[in-house]
Amino acid sequence: MKKKLILGIFLLMGILSFGDTFVSTEWLSQNKNNIKIIDARGKAYKLGHIPGAIEVNWKSLSNMDAEFGSEKWGTVLEIDDLSKKLNELGIKSTDEIVVYSKTRGAWGEDGRVYWTLQMAGFKNLHILDGGIEKWKSENRKTTISKTKYPEVTNSIVRWDNSRNITTDQLIQEFNDLVIIDTREEDEYLGATKFGEARGGHIKGAVNIPFNLFLEKDGTLKDSKAIEKILKSKGIEDKDTAKIVTYCTAGIRSAHMQVVLEKLGYNARNYDPSFYRWAAIKTLKLEK
Repeated sequence: MKKKLILGIFLLMGILSFGDTFVSTEWLSQNKNNIKIIDARGKAYKLGHIPGAIEVNWKSLSNMDAEFGSEKWGTVLEIDDLSKKLNELGIKSTDEIVVYSKTRGAWGEDGRVYWTLQMAGFKNLHILDGGIEKWKSENRKTTISKTKYPEVTNSIVRWDNSRNITTDQLIQEFNDLVIIDTREEDEYLGATKFGEARGGHIKGAVNIPFNLFLEKDGTLKDSKAIEKILKSKGIEDKDTAKIVTYCTAGIRSAHMQVVLEKLGYNARNYDPSFYRWAAIKTLKLEK
């Protein structure tokens, strides 16, 4: 009861949005000494980051050694490898964690890391609403000093694959799914490629770029605005729609999956994404 009361107060103050998933810069400022913070931007970490944050790029939690375009390339590490990596990073499923990235010119890396940790059974997770840009715009402190958490053991105690879908599953369930292509329109139409075997999009997929859910300042739009976008694409029935999101490599689509789930939609991320689908010549594409 006490926890619910506190959450209600935070919501009224505007400190939390979308329940407690997307948290404000003010919330992080007040709580940063009691939680662990992940910077998902990659190399930009070295140029200045939120004090106390460690660098965790999505690639470090993914299988980048598999053959390009295969089912495994770029997908989440197997449980033993992921557990070893998380142990080394010093984060475990009982930790409260905030993930952030940049919001402009980015691919939703914060959402991808969040989604990956959910698969590893982490529950007390947050994303910084507005990312590093909003933090800096408010003249909040950054540092170039590297943070390292002490190594832990047993970082993963439960594996949850319910938010993911494989290529075989996508093919089997195809006719029952609403498929959202979260890339930009030029990618959707096949005009721009990032190394895919073929251009275009999965047959029947609707195009909703993941950043369409964001305001100009990088913060998340409210639920009514997002639902209006979905309805404009014919996605109206929250109770029955079975949604699959995809992009080029499962990054932007992971971010959208997180948002859709928090809105109450049944959504899964196609982790192998278009790199894999386009590599299978027998699978039809549209432009």
